[in-house]
Amino acid sequence: MIKAIIIEDEVKAAELLSQMIKEIEPSIQVIDKCIDLPSAVKSIKKNSPDLVFLDVELPVYNGLQLLNFLNPEEIKFRIIFTTASHQHAIQAFNMSAVDYVLKPIQFDKLKGAIQKFLDNQVKNDAASYGVLKDNYFSNDQKKIVVPLINGFEIIKLKDILYIKAEGSYAHIHQENGTSLMVSHNLKYYEDIFNGEINFIRVHRSYLVNINFVKRISRNDGATIVMENNTELPIALDKVDFILNYFNFSKKN
Repeated sequence: MIKAIIIEDEVKAAELLSQMIKEIEPSIQVIDKCIDLPSAVKSIKKNSPDLVFLDVELPVYNGLQLLNFLNPEEIKFRIIFTTASHQHAIQAFNMSAVDYVLKPIQFDKLKGAIQKFLDNQVKNDAASYGVLKDNYFSNDQKKIVVPLINGFEIIKLKDILYIKAEGSYAHIHQENGTSLMVSHNLKYYEDIFNGEINFIRVHRSYLVNINFVKRISRNDGATIVMENNTELPIALDKVDFILNYFNFSKKN
């Protein structure tokens, strides 16, 4: 038996979620439903669940603060977040590589999240939850979890110079001169950086942090010169967009 706890302040929503879980995977038994973090912390300490379905928007405390109330040895469970949040929050979840389902919860989406848990793919990584909180609550210290061959690395968005497409992989180049080959393609990062105005897809092979652009050239084809003097091509249809961005930034 897999023990699960639902943390959800809407009673009817918690009951519906419980019924869906039972239908999807009978081996998961919901042993408690909690309406806020204080009661959830008590239940976790008492019941030692394997899986927690955690609503983000809760009364008094935000669901992302759950781990603040537990000792490291008590965090033996995995979390599937449930949220009705806006695009910013969705972006934060994606960048931190934790699993979530959007409200109103769709049966197939929940089934996929539970299957990831059963396949041992749902992360139980305090660092990843820390990244999620940073991205959710902060605008100036956003981070991203990137998958490597032998694990994960956490890097700040503001330290990324540019990302280069490498087939089904991507090469992340950082301000300090280091680079990482990661197992996601460039489109993946373009999607999760949606809303991050400093990152622009300037070419089919490059996603650039324009805070590090020092020169734009139109000689023999459009190019960008980065602060480290790396020269990158620009798609012709992106030149005016980039110039307009800098003009707008200067006015603001």
